[in-house]
Amino acid sequence: MSNRKFSCRTLLSIPLLIFSLSVFAQDASVQNGEKIFKANCLSCHKVDKKVIGPALVGSEQRWVQAGDFSGLTGKQWLYRWIRNSQEVVREGYPYAVNMFNDYNKSVMTAFPLLTDDDIRDVLAYVEKAALESPQVVAPGPGGAVPGSEDTSTTQLFLYLLIGLLVGVVLILGKITSALSRMALQKQGLPIPEAVPFYRDKKIIVTLSLILLIYIGYATVNSAIDLGRQQGYAPEQPIKYSHELHAGLNQINCQYCHSSAENSKHSNIPSANVCMNCHKGIRGDDPVNGKYGRAEIAKIYASLGYDPNTLSYIPNYERMPVDKARELYTQWLKEDENRKYTKNDIEEVLSFIQKPIEWVRVHNLPDHVYFNHSQHVTVAGLECQTCHGPVEEMEVLYQHAPLSMGWCITCHRESEVNFTTNDYYRDYHKLHEDLKSGKISRVTVETIGGTECQKCHY
Repeated sequence: MSNRKFSCRTLLSIPLLIFSLSVFAQDASVQNGEKIFKANCLSCHKVDKKVIGPALVGSEQRWVQAGDFSGLTGKQWLYRWIRNSQEVVREGYPYAVNMFNDYNKSVMTAFPLLTDDDIRDVLAYVEKAALESPQVVAPGPGGAVPGSEDTSTTQLFLYLLIGLLVGVVLILGKITSALSRMALQKQGLPIPEAVPFYRDKKIIVTLSLILLIYIGYATVNSAIDLGRQQGYAPEQPIKYSHELHAGLNQINCQYCHSSAENSKHSNIPSANVCMNCHKGIRGDDPVNGKYGRAEIAKIYASLGYDPNTLSYIPNYERMPVDKARELYTQWLKEDENRKYTKNDIEEVLSFIQKPIEWVRVHNLPDHVYFNHSQHVTVAGLECQTCHGPVEEMEVLYQHAPLSMGWCITCHRESEVNFTTNDYYRDYHKLHEDLKSGKISRVTVETIGGTECQKCHY
């Protein structure tokens, strides 16, 4: 009888085991897809929104619906597109050709080392992420990103844990004291006078130890985050919207931050770069001119540009301030689309003959070496890889933690475009290992990207 029960239980447990293994396998596939997506795709694509490339959710279905061509299914063409988009365009698959033309003939990075399983995992992750994707909310001026609460959640958990430990210590202290008194009473020994918990040496020592651990944690954590708080969104002297410029008007990041591709630092654009467009764009457009003329007038007042004559004021630094104040005040009052308060006008006038002092958002400790050109020009990374979806930011904020762990994770997971990039042609041993099949891919870590001296002086 017992053997029958055992057999029945065993038979009943088999489907459950198979289901569990299936779920585990699916989770592993999605996790693998997430790693590949974040390492290779995130710089140009979002799951559910168009960025540099199209939104990826539903992409497999769209290619399948595009139909067969030259003996291959739409799905097979999709897999070939991901590995080498230009090869698919050259072979004339209509859906690929149309998409290539729709995106201004921008060439998608080739990923020849991705297997069918890798691509399947990425597509599985995309569909899962689309279902679970929370609504993205822009940060408020001078504040952190609403909804980006990882840090605050961790701190809340830490506080609760400390409170729990303190409670446990107090309860255990009470129990220990009671048990000691009972033992003494049973033995007929004198019972010492009860000591309040706040005078109990054991409790004081324990609480002091907990407090010391917390102070150490808070000190180290604060030192690590010094100058680069995730979600940091300072209020700038001019309300510059990346959403308007990089998103709606699709201005390339490197048009303004031109030194990112050939220098260690990415420059803050000079006001003259702004004037390349704003000699003619004066904030009068009711669609694009969210703030009217006021914000652009700050640039004019700083540089000495006369919006009435559309020319720079000669010897502006010698111009009487009262005369400059009259010029810009009158121009603001003539705005037919918007009325400005006295404070609005005074804020503009405070820029007369003064430089624009932008507030730095992204910062790294002095002992950390980071080279923009190495990442932008050599590695071919998009700005969004580190800076997040800047084209959606009304107020620019620090998207990534910029911690050492974050950088190391990226270097461990990011695959190097090793075979087609001449920058890596002298890595003869690695090229031989790739050809022989000894290794399947080269990551930044493989070429020394996690060595201490690469990032620290």
